[in-house]
Amino acid sequence: MKNKDFDFISKKLESENISAPEALSEENIKAKIEEGTSADKIVKFPKNNKRFFNTAVSIAAAIALVVVSLTAVNHYGSKVDEVKPSNNTGITQSNEDILYFSSYDEIDELLKERLPEEEKYYFGKGLVKSESAMEATDSANTADGAAPSHSETYKQVETVDEADIVKTDGEYIYFKSSDEKVEIASAKNGKTERASTINLKGTKYIQELFVKENSLVILSTEDNFSKKAGLVSKTYVSVFDISDKSKPDLKYEYSQSGRYISSRMIGKYVYLISNTSSYYYYKNECIPCCTGEDGEFKELPVEDICAIKESNEGSYTVVGALDITNGSKAKKTKAVIGSANDVYCNENNLYIAGANYSNAFYYNGIYSPESTIIKYSLDKTNIKLVATGRVKGNINNQFSMDEKDGYFRIATTSVNKEGKDINVLYVLDKKLDEVGRVRGFAKNEHIEAVKYIGDMAYVITYEQTDPLFIIDLSDPENPEILGEVKITGFSTLLVPIDEKTLLGIGYSTEENEFGEATNGLKLALFDIGNPASPKVIDEKELEGCDSSAQYSHKALTQNKEKGYLAIPASFYEELEQEDYYYKEGALVFRAQNGKIKIDKAFKSDKLDEADRCVYINNYIYVVDTFSGNIDSFEF
Repeated sequence: MKNKDFDFISKKLESENISAPEALSEENIKAKIEEGTSADKIVKFPKNNKRFFNTAVSIAAAIALVVVSLTAVNHYGSKVDEVKPSNNTGITQSNEDILYFSSYDEIDELLKERLPEEEKYYFGKGLVKSESAMEATDSANTADGAAPSHSETYKQVETVDEADIVKTDGEYIYFKSSDEKVEIASAKNGKTERASTINLKGTKYIQELFVKENSLVILSTEDNFSKKAGLVSKTYVSVFDISDKSKPDLKYEYSQSGRYISSRMIGKYVYLISNTSSYYYYKNECIPCCTGEDGEFKELPVEDICAIKESNEGSYTVVGALDITNGSKAKKTKAVIGSANDVYCNENNLYIAGANYSNAFYYNGIYSPESTIIKYSLDKTNIKLVATGRVKGNINNQFSMDEKDGYFRIATTSVNKEGKDINVLYVLDKKLDEVGRVRGFAKNEHIEAVKYIGDMAYVITYEQTDPLFIIDLSDPENPEILGEVKITGFSTLLVPIDEKTLLGIGYSTEENEFGEATNGLKLALFDIGNPASPKVIDEKELEGCDSSAQYSHKALTQNKEKGYLAIPASFYEELEQEDYYYKEGALVFRAQNGKIKIDKAFKSDKLDEADRCVYINNYIYVVDTFSGNIDSFEF
């Protein structure tokens, strides 16, 4: 954020006789961005630039939302009655909490109330209704049988695919490159050869990919600036026929309003989630749009737009469902006025959680938001909003959420009036009303990882040590903590090895002049056979080793057939006379018979940055999406 942005915010708050908290001063905000959020109370290892960047973006978003909330109203005119939270839990009723509209003017009225005056003043004119209008204003894109044994993206739900920056089908590797292209490379016996390169039209920023049989699905976002509209974002689904890998053929392209948040794929159906701000606002011109059957980018029908009643959020969450084999006909798009950050999806339901800062609790520079939950039922391209709800606190990531037997489980961290972290695991019913909770475990520690396995939840929290809590959810109305065990460092990803063993992947830590700091990779093996008495049975610390698997589960590759796991890795070692050793590569290890065994630390001379590992038959390929290079080794 530039100095003039701070000056503008300060002047606008001053003109409204609002005193900004000291925590929102230019100096404090800069310090927060440099140091990380209050939840990240340790110094991160320097290599974790992506993790740091996400934190900085979250802080910037929080600042914007806090400013918005200072003058936002708390109700939608007088057209609907107030719906009170049920059971004093902060959870709102489902159907009664959803506002539907009969005209765009009603949407306009709600957004005018939710939009503060300073945002109207600053941004002026609003979003245009269609792509053509914006352009007019500015004049400103295995034939031989079964595929070889190969890896798949590590997923939260086995039957629901997740997009990633690297994919393989066992014969080819597909990956996003740093120059916003998609590269297709053949891979056989450890050797790779470039087959083709895909350039998207326009100035699209490629986000992630899906590969399904002979279809390559590219997900991208395009930002345009219009004199009339300001910054306008659109998210695209571009479907290519890759029957001939040397000549990918664009078959269909779909787009919807907003920046890319996440996506899922079930069979041949892609579910796309984007979020668009309505703060560039002027009279009915912030209606979300999508590609219609005629190929035109146009407003969603008013009946496909709704709002969460007890929320002051003015942004749209847009959900599109698309059949990649018949995209021009088989699709549906919905929008709800509310924020979106993380997604949990199974075969039947899609849950979207977003941080709502309009009702945030503030203490000593820390904002503790609510989490808004939006639930859609899924049936091919038929998507239906069935419930909304709210819980106190913020979630760590998608693994904080899960559904079993119709009950939705969500773990959050919030801040109490003393400024201490408070963790709660909620159990909600089909209507997203609370039926049970476990509250207050690991006080003044924040959640770093969650894994649900059947009726059990395994929760990692962190402050100075890494406690693993085992929570029994078999009785949804009376969940209870069965046991816990502590270990130094902390895990950010929990991976089931077998029924009695759980692997933690995360950070080792040390004390230095700055306090508690990460200093490398840590692997921890937990015996969870007796939930009342879990044990740490083995651990490995690799000082100076760092991996994207520490902050992205998609960077983990698991070969269940051969029993090993592989992660991309950076290796750093200080040498004599202030020199150092630095290599990119991969780490291969296994957890068997109660022990962690490091099989191989592969260090490459060809890679600038190791982003992902994939395996095809007996070879592991390490992909550097920055340089476009791929290195491999036999294993």
